[in-house]
Amino acid sequence: MGESVRKYVTWAVAAGAALGLSMAGAVPASAGSTGVQARCPATLNPVVNGGEAAWTIDCVGSKVHITGWVKDTKADGLCAFVKAFASFTDGSSRKEAKACPKGTTTRFAWEATGTEITAYLYLA
Repeated sequence: MGESVRKYVTWAVAAGAALGLSMAGAVPASAGSTGVQARCPATLNPVVNGGEAAWTIDCVGSKVHITGWVKDTKADGLCAFVKAFASFTDGSSRKEAKACPKGTTTRFAWEATGTEITAYLYLA
């Protein structure tokens, strides 16, 4: 998906310990990677040129909850997406929220078992 603009956020929770966050921005092309360490609960507000999102990660026992929204902010023919990967409680391994066209906001709330959720904001 080389044409997509992505911001990655990887969350890993180890038995009630630290929650790790890794972000890599593709805009501009020369942008580097940054990393942040956070404890659960945590909140993230990623932004790309044409989309924005916000989500909260909550850890309850052996489950991880991700709740938030994604918004398309630019009339460019692209949509803003939040995609997440984990062992979700409904048996799926992937979730996606899509906001399109400009001004549209889509809310999401997902629950996973285990100790990890990988989520990111991107345009496509």
